[in-house]
Amino acid sequence: MADVPPGTPVRQLGWRLPEVAALLRDLRSAAVPSEGSVLGPLAHRVGLVFDLAERRGRTGLAEHRAAAVELASGGPVGLVHGDLHPSNVLSGPGGRLVAIDPRPSWGDPDFDAVDWVLTGPGTLERRVGDLAALVPGLSPDRLHAWCRALAPLTG
Repeated sequence: MADVPPGTPVRQLGWRLPEVAALLRDLRSAAVPSEGSVLGPLAHRVGLVFDLAERRGRTGLAEHRAAAVELASGGPVGLVHGDLHPSNVLSGPGGRLVAIDPRPSWGDPDFDAVDWVLTGPGTLERRVGDLAALVPGLSPDRLHAWCRALAPLTG
């Protein structure tokens, strides 16, 4: 954090997909979970997020919750920030993006890309395809599925 004074969120500055792709690549380069890791599975984080939405009065989430838990319980396993959106990313030295305020877990790293493809120029399909072309291992199909599963929480 010392390298990010005063820590301006990219939501205020704007961002470009190649910058976000670099951040996602950096996050994906973390080691896979080791036995005894203090980080829990992404499925647990997903459950907490849906529980919170329900406590806040959201209804009709059962189908979306089931889809999100299924995605979180399968697929690739890597480090997941868990709350990666433009307010939790700061502009660092040389314009490099720095993630803050993680809710870390082990699971599908495509989860972290959802907020970055929901806004911007072009269609969702184009933004997903563009990001997938810049981030090795990112699955356009899984990212679309994450967007659908999390839609009632992000809309």
